[in-house]
Amino acid sequence: MDRRTFLRGASALPLALPASRAFAQTTKVAIGYPTSSDFLPALVAKEKGFFEKQGIDAVMTRVPLINNIPAAMMSGDLQIGAATPPTFLQAVDGGLELLLIASAARHQKDFPSKSLVVRKGFKYEKPEDLKGAKIGVAGLKSSMDILLRRWLKIKGLDPRDMTFIEAQFPQMPDLLRGGTLDAVTVTEPIRTIILKSGAGSIAAEYFAEVSPDFMVTNWMATGDYAKKNPRVIEGFRNALEEAIVYVKANETECREIEKKNFNVAAPEFPTLVAKAAPGDLQLWIDIGKEQGLYRSPLDASKLVLK
Repeated sequence: MDRRTFLRGASALPLALPASRAFAQTTKVAIGYPTSSDFLPALVAKEKGFFEKQGIDAVMTRVPLINNIPAAMMSGDLQIGAATPPTFLQAVDGGLELLLIASAARHQKDFPSKSLVVRKGFKYEKPEDLKGAKIGVAGLKSSMDILLRRWLKIKGLDPRDMTFIEAQFPQMPDLLRGGTLDAVTVTEPIRTIILKSGAGSIAAEYFAEVSPDFMVTNWMATGDYAKKNPRVIEGFRNALEEAIVYVKANETECREIEKKNFNVAAPEFPTLVAKAAPGDLQLWIDIGKEQGLYRSPLDASKLVLK
């Protein structure tokens, strides 16, 4: 299958308004995102003027730990934020009024972009070799953490036999090189940095082993903001969709945009998809319930903005 199928169906999505219908006035919107290729379309939308065409003056703010984004949104520092479904669901379960407004990326078995990587010198031949290992995750109870625990149980292992340590993606190469961590759960483009530098090697494509195709990242806004600013939400979605189509047609240029923002470009882009549906959350709700993450019932149909 051609790698460019990562935008399967994107051409059918409604594109942003043409320049002739650009808004006369713009609304400033602070958008928070971490170091991950999943959120490249937002950077492209900023760079190529797609947000501006939609009347959005986008202020792009990089947040080292994605788990910190919900709090920044509730404080008003951010109006739109990147998330993983577990981060989003746990924030909602904790009482925050948030809505999922768009998908960011899907993880597909044929095109893995998130892996378990072990440091150079760490002997790994089978999952059992991880017993006693110090494993870095970009946020405890994040998607990387939750799915790794699910994968370990599938393999017949007890996650309590390992030590999970919170680490920011950009720090992971050095933490592996220095031996502070034995393994990390990592995404692009940091995965490429680790592999090219020789700091580590892929031990398992554990995401794909848990599920062959599912939403791994998304965008969110507070319910109050979405209700009061429907034009901004619609414009944000339109700009993302236009940016995804642009990435497909201009991969070389978009790798340069990624490199400018992240200091490295991923060899392959994730499966970028803007459209989201309640079913995309159900897998995460089910896994979260298995791990005792939620105290309240969560209805996916009420959490995805139509």
